[in-house]
Amino acid sequence: MAGSNAGQSGSSATGDADVTIGLTYIPNVQFAPVYVADAQGLYNDAGVTVTVRHHGSDEGLFTALLAGQEDVVIASGDEAVVAASQGLDLVSIGQYYASYPGTVIVPADSPIATLADLKGKTIGIPGEYGSSYYATLAAIKAGGLQTSDVTISSIGYTQQAALAAGQVDAVVGFTNNDAVQMRLSGLDIREIPLDDGSTPLVAASIVTTREWAQSHPDAARAVVSATTEAMNAIAADPQVALDATAQWDTTLTDETSLGAANAVLAATVPLWLGDDARADGVQDLATWSSMVSFLSSIGVLEGDVDPSAIVTNEYADAGAQASSQS
Repeated sequence: MAGSNAGQSGSSATGDADVTIGLTYIPNVQFAPVYVADAQGLYNDAGVTVTVRHHGSDEGLFTALLAGQEDVVIASGDEAVVAASQGLDLVSIGQYYASYPGTVIVPADSPIATLADLKGKTIGIPGEYGSSYYATLAAIKAGGLQTSDVTISSIGYTQQAALAAGQVDAVVGFTNNDAVQMRLSGLDIREIPLDDGSTPLVAASIVTTREWAQSHPDAARAVVSATTEAMNAIAADPQVALDATAQWDTTLTDETSLGAANAVLAATVPLWLGDDARADGVQDLATWSSMVSFLSSIGVLEGDVDPSAIVTNEYADAGAQASSQS
């Protein structure tokens, strides 16, 4: 689905900046902070008039952003670094997920109990690209293994079927998506999470171009602050997320679909919140630096990436930065 929902953005005061926010997936409750900030007028209150745009199924993550059709996009930090290594003008201006959702999923009765137990096993992933692939390599490293110790099988988006049929020993997915869907389908699984403190990867982030951020600093701050304000509003009252998402996700019409969305939401809220259970948009610069080094070490970067140029806290919550890195 592509295009904006004109009915979502309320009127704003004259002089507000127009900002188009891109969402890199079909409508989903994982994007609820953007929906809620729009529906409740938080973006307007912060001084921006927002158009929400969902990407088409064959659209690149950053294509519309770099073409000027979007000003900001919610995209994975690891994929932003890889794109930046190709010479693209990208910078992350705010944290979207405060913790990393990547996880190794195995059948409940599997003998695999730790990441080290993956030795000699077959791991299913969509393909050798993108966040799932980077998470797989991070899991292998965290288990003290080499890629030669495992078999990585590209199975497309069939993780659930492949795991259920025993075609693979484990799959790599996301705790707030794949794991939730598998449990809802009745598949008995266990998760072996990647250690959040030591995993050198950053998931969903608020990404733009350096050119846009430097030219529109107030709008950049407004997007980060209103989006994170919505995260905290959702944590306090999850129903607002379901209500706002239903305006975009037309499948949320029955008890089953609403129950599934609620399960995804319950697994996603902790990802938005930091250690103090409050979203503030401030990014962990040390993790970003470690991520650049890790992605370089596994050979997925096409050129050098300056860690200090790919991420900034200049547009995040000023009060929160006082006790964080800047």
